[in-house]
Amino acid sequence: MSSAVEDKNIKDAIEYFVKEEKIKKKGNVQLSLALKTIDDVSRSKGLSAEDIISLIGVAASGCHGNDISCKLIKCLIPASVFPVRAVELAISYMCTSLPSNKVQAMLLRLLIAVFDYIEKKNVFQKLGYLLFYFIENTMLTPYVCHLLSLLTQREDVRLFRVRRLLELQTKLGSQPYIIGLLSTYKLYFPNLVSIVIPSTRKQFFPTRDRQWCSLIREVQDRNQAADTAHMQSSLELSEKLRATESSIMHGVPPAKRRKVDPIPVIHCSSSKLTVKLSSRLAAMLEERPIPFVQIPDIGTLLRNPVNVELPSQIGAALRSPLFQCFMSYCADLPMTCRFSYWLQDTLCQELLDSTITPACFPRIESILEKLIEFSEFIQEGIPVVDQVLFLYLHVWNGLDFRPQVFRLVTRCRLYPFSVLNENILEPLRKLFVRTSVFIKCQVIMSLTQLLRNYATVEIPRYHQKSSEAKPRVCVFEDTAEVLDPLSTVQELIHFLDRLCTVGLTLENNHSLLLHFTLNFTEWVSESYARYGLPFVYLPSRHITKAFLSDNALGPARLCGVTQSYKRNCQLLREDISSNKIESPHFNQKDTVHSLNILILDLCDTLWRKKAFTHGRIDSYFYFEPGHVDIEANDGLSLYLHQAFLPFSVLFLKETQPQENIGHPRGIKEYRVLFAEFLQREHIDEIRNFILNTFMRYRKSISD
Repeated sequence: MSSAVEDKNIKDAIEYFVKEEKIKKKGNVQLSLALKTIDDVSRSKGLSAEDIISLIGVAASGCHGNDISCKLIKCLIPASVFPVRAVELAISYMCTSLPSNKVQAMLLRLLIAVFDYIEKKNVFQKLGYLLFYFIENTMLTPYVCHLLSLLTQREDVRLFRVRRLLELQTKLGSQPYIIGLLSTYKLYFPNLVSIVIPSTRKQFFPTRDRQWCSLIREVQDRNQAADTAHMQSSLELSEKLRATESSIMHGVPPAKRRKVDPIPVIHCSSSKLTVKLSSRLAAMLEERPIPFVQIPDIGTLLRNPVNVELPSQIGAALRSPLFQCFMSYCADLPMTCRFSYWLQDTLCQELLDSTITPACFPRIESILEKLIEFSEFIQEGIPVVDQVLFLYLHVWNGLDFRPQVFRLVTRCRLYPFSVLNENILEPLRKLFVRTSVFIKCQVIMSLTQLLRNYATVEIPRYHQKSSEAKPRVCVFEDTAEVLDPLSTVQELIHFLDRLCTVGLTLENNHSLLLHFTLNFTEWVSESYARYGLPFVYLPSRHITKAFLSDNALGPARLCGVTQSYKRNCQLLREDISSNKIESPHFNQKDTVHSLNILILDLCDTLWRKKAFTHGRIDSYFYFEPGHVDIEANDGLSLYLHQAFLPFSVLFLKETQPQENIGHPRGIKEYRVLFAEFLQREHIDEIRNFILNTFMRYRKSISD
């Protein structure tokens, strides 16, 4: 069907409903054809603003009965933006006695579904509280509360409205939509709302028209992809900003923004506009709140942040760098709580409450990536993200959004180990034992980064919050219980140490997994000198598997880790002796004894050819007498070790004539030269360990 014919058909169909005073319903073929025409056009390319205004007047008046009105409202899918005139008509008709409760409920559901596409939301803002008079209509209450929660600003919160809601709650019981609206009021005026809002909650306003919202999004995607340039020229300022903001999405064309990115654009803000601040605007900034859209740069924003009118699309903070700076600078509780509410609803809807299909992947990945960027910018985790992540990990298949999930794990806030173990570590442990070696490496890497985040960010922030001054050091405040952060870190290190042991056993000491295990061990060995954690945690005996590797980096890095442990242990003992710090978590006697055993084992094996004949029962290389041939002692020496044999042969070729090259055992008398040769080959840890740790250690023993 040509475009001209289609336009004529839709025009005739709309005129049929507008001009007919009374429509016969039973057996009316013309009615069926008109409804089908409008439905087909709305599903394929949406309706223009003029068509929506014409049809909403017919549907909201209820002149043709409930069934026709509800079908027409379902067809009001905007091709671009939803006109504010249609909003005015819908609310105006609701204030009359013409539409029935069923039609009024459909109108409210329509406004919720197209909320992100409504132009001039400031007009809707002014009309919104006419809806408050429908709050006691039990059929409309859930939708009224949802819309009011989206539209509420500080000046809208009044005592009489709080009282009406509390009375309604007494009448209907504890309904989530009433609690949701009261929680929004409590953000602005905590003294007016006495109820306790649960910190871990379900969605106050779950999406009731999921298929309808999905259809609206699909129509918008098709229209933008078909004619982006035409849409940009026809939209108001908000749509221009939408296209401008979308152009920064890592090369994604603006036409595909809504398809791959569900985050709204601030209709009254643009962090990318470079307009000159006029004297009149400067005066407005000093006198009364102005919309965020008129703030050209961060300097203007920070001169008087209290007079900035926040946008209703609070979720667009993930898109606007300027708004992110504003959130981190002001750390305003109502603003961050509104953002948390939006974020929890969005994440629950995308990850938990819907069936994830391959078509949804770009959209969900987009919001997770922007969420990660925001967390990195403010250098803290978001409590509500942790709560959603706790739920998602229990049903996660280990494949969907794996890079994003692991990066969110690394930004998790500080919790008691029992909470951490139940909600993060146990799901990851189950994933760890049943997946490939590459996913095992990702699990170990993410938990190692979580430890680093705890040591560098979360523990200092926790101590700062617990100080007497109690300054606000977080953008997002949480109600975490009192805990011992060092105990959490110690138990997490112990858990990860055991996980590495299991992984190396399952994967037969895979070299890649061994690399990430040594990365974790190296981090732990430097935990005091670099991060100030007042304890030294020695690894379990699985660390010897690195020594038996056929790659020279295995035993070399193990020697480097042992040196690092020795340095940290000495520093910690000195600081404790001089009363610089207190360390109830440091068992000095057992730690020093175990460290000495590890040093002796490495040196007896590499240097003294006593890998299994030193007689120490607590050795890392202890075997029952008779289980190991005494000849094996020589097999793990520095010059005969399987990882260093290629270097031994190369050393002999460089130092001996070609015809006199002998067995690598001949290097025994030149071990120091061979250690220097290894240093030339960039294996520095062996020489440093032997000469700086073992030799000095033996000298101190003899003294």
